[in-house]
Amino acid sequence: MSLGGKWPLRLTVGLLAGAGGLYALYKLTTLNRDREEGESRSGGDCESKKQNLLHRVSCLQVAGDSEGTVDTQQGGVLAKHPDGLEQQHLQVVLGLLQGTSDASTRELALVTVGNSAAFTINQDLIRNLGGLNVIANCLLDEVMSIKVKAMNALNNLSMNVANQEKLKIWIPQILEILEASMLNSELQVAGFRVLTNLSVTNNYHHMMTNSIPHFLKLLVEGTENVKVQVLKVLVNLSANPDLTNDLLCAQAPSSFLLLFDSCVNKEVLLRMLMFVANLRENLNLLQVSSQHEYEVESLHSLLFGNPTQFSHELATLMSHQDNEVKQQVARIITKRA
Repeated sequence: MSLGGKWPLRLTVGLLAGAGGLYALYKLTTLNRDREEGESRSGGDCESKKQNLLHRVSCLQVAGDSEGTVDTQQGGVLAKHPDGLEQQHLQVVLGLLQGTSDASTRELALVTVGNSAAFTINQDLIRNLGGLNVIANCLLDEVMSIKVKAMNALNNLSMNVANQEKLKIWIPQILEILEASMLNSELQVAGFRVLTNLSVTNNYHHMMTNSIPHFLKLLVEGTENVKVQVLKVLVNLSANPDLTNDLLCAQAPSSFLLLFDSCVNKEVLLRMLMFVANLRENLNLLQVSSQHEYEVESLHSLLFGNPTQFSHELATLMSHQDNEVKQQVARIITKRA
């Protein structure tokens, strides 16, 4: 739906501001529909629908939980209420993203569409309305907060397999943003959440291989939150045997081995061990059919070339108090060539 000239931009911005923003979207669409159909509605009926619409959207998380996905309990609630925003409301929101350069309006529109994308039915509807590229184009915006909110919306939308196929063309842009963004920034975290969803299957792994050295660097330089988000992507990549050499050939910082210390946060340590265990298992498969030369500074040389230091770290971790950690260490040790 195009806003055209019926509602001036300043009026739209005013209506969208604050807690009444969603009611403004609802009111704009219902007023237009009333005019077209020549129908009149009672104030009580409009108020009831307004409250229903506010309830549908205001209680949702923009980008799921801290893991970057909607948790099980929330997913169950959402499954019982799949309607979310209606098509005409989403058309208004997408129209705002295309039709205005006002930063506050664009931010509110992205939050609204991101919230609605927590509903599976709306993930499909937004795609069918051509909204994926409209939202992804906001990644090109110069305003950092708009980029963050666009990433958050894409995070929810990329949990849909059909949407992933459409969004794959934006993977290079997301990777470029991640390399250029400030270390440990909100934008960096949001971008890796999108990549986590896009790397759940092997379909788009080949598009991320050039960024592997940057991912490994962030494991050393980033905060615990960034490390966890990066490792989610790396664990997904390491589960793909076809990417084993790409990962093992990548240059790794020498301080990479410090991440296997028993004092490292469990969430980071466990994923580090899963990452290496996947590589170890896949490397054994590759060695059956081919030999590969690895550079001295490669991840392979650090882990498996002259594994004295790494072996010492593994031996120490065998006495770790957490059973999951010890299980992953055992995977690495028992799969040694």
